[in-house]
Amino acid sequence: MTGRPAVEWVQAMRALDAELEAGIGVPASLAPGRPRAQSLLSIATELVGQREAAWQDAFVEATTSVLRSLLEHFPGNLYWDLDFLLAALIEEAGRPDDLRAGAATVARLQELFGCHSVIAFRYLHDLTYGFDWARWVARKPAERAGVGPFSATFLAHVERRGQEITAAIAAGDVRFPRLPRGEFRNPFPFSRTPRHEARLLMDLAGRDLIPVYAWCTTARPRFDLPFAELREERARALGLPPGPRPA
Repeated sequence: MTGRPAVEWVQAMRALDAELEAGIGVPASLAPGRPRAQSLLSIATELVGQREAAWQDAFVEATTSVLRSLLEHFPGNLYWDLDFLLAALIEEAGRPDDLRAGAATVARLQELFGCHSVIAFRYLHDLTYGFDWARWVARKPAERAGVGPFSATFLAHVERRGQEITAAIAAGDVRFPRLPRGEFRNPFPFSRTPRHEARLLMDLAGRDLIPVYAWCTTARPRFDLPFAELREERARALGLPPGPRPA
């Protein structure tokens, strides 16, 4: 494919920023001291502004795929930091088509777990901020420490897990009950209403208890702390009510 002229990819990223704001309003960030998520144009300028046109073209397509899937399948997401996710997809890609493929995988995962699926999760935060990844690595750190949060290996694991949960729901597994239409699945022992989710995540960010600084393209993902246990501890300390469907 031929790449877009510079002015065209800039305009394309501005259009995506406008599409995001039209869909959800001002996109919030979990970055301490920065309430607004970095614009997609700013992220693109940093990551591919000086690259060949083929990479700029692929980045526009990849970002479009991820963003539109996120808007469709996780419209209630509270925090929209995509800096590290997009940077990691580029890092994983050996060529522009690999970037497109990685983004397509992320888009597919959002459909698999999102609000229109039988799994019906409300937020993408556990993937984008690394909670799922940190828990997975910590189970076998000697084998998994070098596997990134958006590597093909980990994303394949997430997809397999989503397929397993979908099959368990279809089979009537009591661990994964079918949900009434419009209800969200909550596998945690604490409430994840928007108010409670925002309060807990902001508390964790302020205490440096986020595994992946999704708001930073050069973040260094961490699994050195028991993030899941600390998250539950902070939920109790904040007095969050119990979740409606603990797993």
